[in-house]
Amino acid sequence: MSEPIAIHIKIADRNYPLKVKPADENKVKQAAEQINLHIKDLMQKYDGRDMQDYMAMFIMLQMNNALQNPFDATQQPIQLDFKNQLHQIVGSLDDLLK
Repeated sequence: MSEPIAIHIKIADRNYPLKVKPADENKVKQAAEQINLHIKDLMQKYDGRDMQDYMAMFIMLQMNNALQNPFDATQQPIQLDFKNQLHQIVGSLDDLLK
């Protein structure tokens, strides 16, 4: 099994260091791109005080969608991996905002 590699992704104008499996690097980077596109869309549609407002809006929309459309059993590991990565990003945001 491959050792995790260190990468940096940029979400909402901030860089986040992550350790990922080499096979997951492109997926994580694509996820960051999609998050940034969604945040940009939210910024155009809604007023917010700062980037944290848009991140909160994005997370709320994603969790609402997940609760309304649960993954089937074959996709559950993907959901758990995404959830773990999301928790890691939120934790990094919390640390930076303290």
